Amino acid sequence: PALWARFAALWAGASLAGNLVAAPAKFQVEALELSVALQVGRAQFSWIGIVEWVFVVLIVAILVLRVRTPPVLLFLAVMIFLSQQFWLQPLMEARSDLLISGQSVPDSHLHVVFAGLEALKFLALLMYSATSIWSLVYTANADRDEPGVSM
Repeated sequence: PALWARFAALWAGASLAGNLVAAPAKFQVEALELSVALQVGRAQFSWIGIVEWVFVVLIVAILVLRVRTPPVLLFLAVMIFLSQQFWLQPLMEARSDLLISGQSVPDSHLHVVFAGLEALKFLALLMYSATSIWSLVYTANADRDEPGVSM
């Protein structure tokens, strides 16, 4: 649990910084044309995706090596990530291809869905990390306070 909690906390930080803060920030720059912002966004999502894949692979490897059922919050975060990678991002990329080429596209809620899932993933990772760390601290303190235990 301690190792998972660390990976989940790092993953939550990468998710927050890359997908929830930096991603929308580029669209606030007036001098940045939409097509350029979309291209920057693609590169950003690609690199953040690589980082997130590393965390997913590490977490799954730990699960397989320890032959354990995944904690629900970690399972939720992994499933959200996979749905983003294999469902939402391909749809968003196809839409951005049209925009980059100068075509008009109908309004879409894909980015809102992505941001909502990203926020849910972040909260799941944060809650898992916080509860795991709190549990470890509580257990360590309980062991230390046990009569007859010397440290």
